[in-house]
Amino acid sequence: MSMASIRAAVLGMLKLRPMTGYEIKQAYQKGPANFMQMSFGQIYPALTKLGKEKMVRPNKQPGSRGSIRYFITSKGEEALREWLFTPGDPTNHRELLLRLFFAAPPDLAGLLGPVESFRRSEQARLVHYGDTRKWLDDAQARNPRLPIWKLVLEYGVLQSECRVRWAERALASMTNRNRSNKQ
Repeated sequence: MSMASIRAAVLGMLKLRPMTGYEIKQAYQKGPANFMQMSFGQIYPALTKLGKEKMVRPNKQPGSRGSIRYFITSKGEEALREWLFTPGDPTNHRELLLRLFFAAPPDLAGLLGPVESFRRSEQARLVHYGDTRKWLDDAQARNPRLPIWKLVLEYGVLQSECRVRWAERALASMTNRNRSNKQ
């Protein structure tokens, strides 16, 4: 997980509601951790840095035993929004999912391009796998390892096919949501 993704994940969690570092980790485990892990060792340094940059505001609870609840500031909200819509690597499905997770429903239209780019990159990967399969059949036809190599290749093919189907569903859902919001 890149430092930018960690910062965005922490800001995104705090955008949902003010939380302690422990609460961030617990809530994160129920959602985004299913596709992008984050540890306490990443959360607390990010909170410290975000605090120094005035993107989060710590608030020690009276009578609590060291519990500090963090609130996202307007500067933090602005940074999160900028991250959401900054073009990313179209092959990084984990970061794309993180962006979608933290996007508010009215903002989904701004993520149509990244989802479409992801779909295209997976389709290109399928073309590459097809070329690789043809090369294996032509150049390695007598190699006793060919069946295993094809089995490994099939893993990539199935994964990319699944990602293309997901992206098509996501685009349809996002487009339909966009249309119904405009009506």
